Amino acid sequence: MDDLNRMKRLMLTVTQELIGGCRFCIEISSDPEDRTPIQCVKFSGNSTPISVNAATCITCKEFKKTERLQQAKLSD
Repeated sequence: MDDLNRMKRLMLTVTQELIGGCRFCIEISSDPEDRTPIQCVKFSGNSTPISVNAATCITCKEFKKTERLQQAKLSD
């Protein structure tokens, strides 16, 4: 059981590092048991975030666009 909790925490940490810079991501829960740990405004259609899971967030790929914009700003 301890190994399972450690793996869940590791996956959550990796997810946070991957999508942490997304402009639509408002908050990422620190609870590894949360099935929808990401608060996102892209899919809500307004400024009120909805909870989504990591698969939904990674599939949308907005974090990649945000990352490219940040890299372009750094190279200027």
